[in-house]
Amino acid sequence: MTLGYRTTDGSIVTLKPIAAQSTPLGDAPALKLSGREYAAMSTGRVLRAAQAHFDYPAPDGDGAVRAGAKTVAADELGALMARKRFAVFEDGESGLLRLAYRELVLRFRADSTRVQQAQLLKKLGLSKRSGNAFHAQQFVVVDAARRYSVEALIELALQLGEQALVEFATPNFISQYTRCASSAPPSPAKAQWHLAMVRARQAWALSQGRKSITVAVLDDGVDVDHPELKARLKRKPDPQEPRDLLGRDFYVPDSAADHFDPRPKRFRMPFDQMNGNDIHGSCCAGVAVGSGPRGFGMAPRCSLLPVKIFHADDLASDARVADAVRYAAQFADVISCSWGGPRSPDLQAAIADASTQGRAGRGAVIVCAAGNDAAPRVSYPAADAHCIAVGASTDARLQADYSNSGAQLAVVAPSSGGAKGIFCTDVALPGRGFNIGSVAAGGVDGLFTNDFGGTSSATPLVAGLAALMLSLKPQLSPAQVAALLKRSAVKIGPPGSYDANGHSKAYGHGMVDALKTLQAVKALKP
Repeated sequence: MTLGYRTTDGSIVTLKPIAAQSTPLGDAPALKLSGREYAAMSTGRVLRAAQAHFDYPAPDGDGAVRAGAKTVAADELGALMARKRFAVFEDGESGLLRLAYRELVLRFRADSTRVQQAQLLKKLGLSKRSGNAFHAQQFVVVDAARRYSVEALIELALQLGEQALVEFATPNFISQYTRCASSAPPSPAKAQWHLAMVRARQAWALSQGRKSITVAVLDDGVDVDHPELKARLKRKPDPQEPRDLLGRDFYVPDSAADHFDPRPKRFRMPFDQMNGNDIHGSCCAGVAVGSGPRGFGMAPRCSLLPVKIFHADDLASDARVADAVRYAAQFADVISCSWGGPRSPDLQAAIADASTQGRAGRGAVIVCAAGNDAAPRVSYPAADAHCIAVGASTDARLQADYSNSGAQLAVVAPSSGGAKGIFCTDVALPGRGFNIGSVAAGGVDGLFTNDFGGTSSATPLVAGLAALMLSLKPQLSPAQVAALLKRSAVKIGPPGSYDANGHSKAYGHGMVDALKTLQAVKALKP
């Protein structure tokens, strides 16, 4: 039987198994992936993900091996690794890595009763492990008795999706997500040319943003102590949770000590490279809402909600990424996602709920990166119908060669790929960030970088513009925001790129123009 999972539209995405052989190597666990050529970094990612999410044995740095909070004796290591068997797959749609263990995410239909739910789970030998703080009918269920192999549990999820009581069922995947900064180093740029290109300064005569409008940046953390970001933070976003002072970290459990700290936390040498480092989200935040005077964002007077969902490029829980979207939709008006990953029915449901029920019922505006694969497809979640998909153009007003194309592309925004990169805030910690302290890279103080880019930079620029639109007219729906962005976009690139409806797979409806967009918003009748 072909392994796969069902998405919310009923389609099935196949999973290609990757053989994962785990054996003790000395006193530590070791892993070998096979089935195709995998870099050592991929193997390391998988092993770290299993250790972080499945309590798989890991060295603790003091010469001992631990599984969760328990110390593992040397003669027990092999047996424990056998019991902790997990499965590794290549996602058939995105090509990204996915891990599964003994859990499913299960959402029951609203009219199902607790008794009916319990009867179904008992029949299948499953039990509820935890509820969902954002949806009363959604649970993580576990095969506590190890009744099923991982593959059999994935097949069971497909069968559960056909049950009358069930809205969706999916393996509780730990997945690979890709941040969408360009890896091609552009030439240093000394000024924020991208703001001039979209006529931001002229648009600021109409609005620089309102503090009451918030942009949530879902990423690998935001440097909340940066001098041009800290003034923009939305303080105490959740009035019902006194520990929520300025955002959350959904990579770790709610019970973790640093769940309420959305700062960058993961750093590995070399510290100026994105792989292994939490240096992406601080740049995205600066492009959206940097307060200046050195690194202005598109909406310099709007508020910022940092929501950490990644620890560098380690694999992340689909369920936690989905819950981060739900959280952001409660307390932010615009959600900026400069990353892509595999589809998940849980994430699909979270995005649908956020775009229709978020922002106190008006719906949160969700802006996503189209991806940097130079591929004729838009990455997920940008390809979701509830999201605004953003591609990248260059300082020469052409499509950036890395920017993905496709029918779902809404607009493009200036980014790297030509002669210039994007100047914006960087991680302020000394020796950390894209600029670790170089004049040529953005300044000896390391507070700014001038070589950010990719659809990662284009996306928060559009998110910031959406925040300016809502600052003028908070009652706008996500659909209205998307329509106005498309209608006011400027056609760039070859004229033959656009079809009869004014859409181009390479440019969407064109490059955003902040002044035209805000003028169009002001012209709307009350």
